[in-house]
Amino acid sequence: TVCGICVPYDVEQRIHASLTEVFRKGALAHVSRAAHRVKLLVGHDSQALPIGRATLLPEDAKGLYGEFRVSNTARGNEILELVRDSALTELSIGFQPLKDKRRTDGVVERLAAHLAEVSLVTFGAYGPAASVVGVRDQSATPNLDAIQDILRDIRR
Repeated sequence: TVCGICVPYDVEQRIHASLTEVFRKGALAHVSRAAHRVKLLVGHDSQALPIGRATLLPEDAKGLYGEFRVSNTARGNEILELVRDSALTELSIGFQPLKDKRRTDGVVERLAAHLAEVSLVTFGAYGPAASVVGVRDQSATPNLDAIQDILRDIRR
């Protein structure tokens, strides 16, 4: 199981020269009800098979936390080893905006979005704020206190 912050809230990020965006709390609130439908990809490659799927996607005031079961396949195991070695450390989301607000300074506030997928990436748009925070054996029980500690840490 790979655990991490999929997207931080209230962090303005320049995506490219003409787009700075910020996700607001609640933008992905609905996703927790259908976490099992969210696939884990590598590098947003939708042409390749997913390497796993979400098992937990709770939203906190500061971001969307995710836990993903990595499938026991050759590719899944290879990618998991890269995560364990800290070669793949960041997360990124593929989404379709549902409700945005463009501020006068040009920043796009994401107020509602459909989460299509989460990807392990080498360099994510949100950098270390959206990253893998741990890997654990799938038989281990989620530690809800530890999850809250992780989410508190991204506030800093």
